Amino acid sequence: MLVGKIGGIRIRINLLVLLLGGLYAYLGLAVEILLILAAVLIHEIAHVIMARLLGVRVAEVDLLPFGGQAKMEDYTGLDPEQDIYLALAGPAASLSAAGIFYFLQEQIISPYLPMFININLFLGLFNLCPGLPMDGGHILRAVLSKFIGYKRATSRTAALGKIIAVGIMGWGGYQLYYQQSGINFIVVGALLLWAAHREGRLLAYAFMRYLVNKKSELAKHGLLPAQQVVSREDTLLKVILESARPNFYLVVVAMDENDNVVGMHSEAKLIECFFDKGPGARLRDC
Repeated sequence: MLVGKIGGIRIRINLLVLLLGGLYAYLGLAVEILLILAAVLIHEIAHVIMARLLGVRVAEVDLLPFGGQAKMEDYTGLDPEQDIYLALAGPAASLSAAGIFYFLQEQIISPYLPMFININLFLGLFNLCPGLPMDGGHILRAVLSKFIGYKRATSRTAALGKIIAVGIMGWGGYQLYYQQSGINFIVVGALLLWAAHREGRLLAYAFMRYLVNKKSELAKHGLLPAQQVVSREDTLLKVILESARPNFYLVVVAMDENDNVVGMHSEAKLIECFFDKGPGARLRDC
């Protein structure tokens, strides 16, 4: 749901957040919900500021209970180092806010200030967990993508996100069973599981978008480091493209059954062929 714009960037609140907010307000916890949204907004604005400093365009910010998502017009997976800086900005802002307000407690007298400090502290630490869609997952994906490729890195960090979500839900269930509390953990875990599942579901689209943007990066700078791989003509394109890395351009040498070179294909050509022929396309189809 669109709630407004800040600096030309659309601010959206997830509908599930609105439903939970209405429930908590009904239970007399409206102030707590406002504090959580304020902390999440600080977290996401930090991502936006870092994106602006790095020259990355931000389309909109989607607020979620465990943080949110700043959706970029440029795909940040193109540059692992850039992705790390973007991911670190949110937790750094949350932890800084917790520290600043902690030392201002004597100057700012409010019964809600300790809660706001704890929310920011939790938000900063929680988002460092190494699973998507959390910021720690983006950091881990950026590091792994240099070694195993962006596609596999995304798949594995999304799986870690699901494991973390199930663990949180399990802890909440334990708390609910033995202490009649912990419903918050169950709700956050369920939302996190949904978000991690969405990351995995959008993997193919994200991967192709990542590769396509590399083509524009080549056009922009005029050069990129390259790596050659040798492939049989009957190899699936999706298998070849798994060899792609964010920090070099892929060049594929095609060979027939007699080990004769029959052609050379650029990464851009393979991407276009994959789009045109579908996931069953082989190198010979290009």
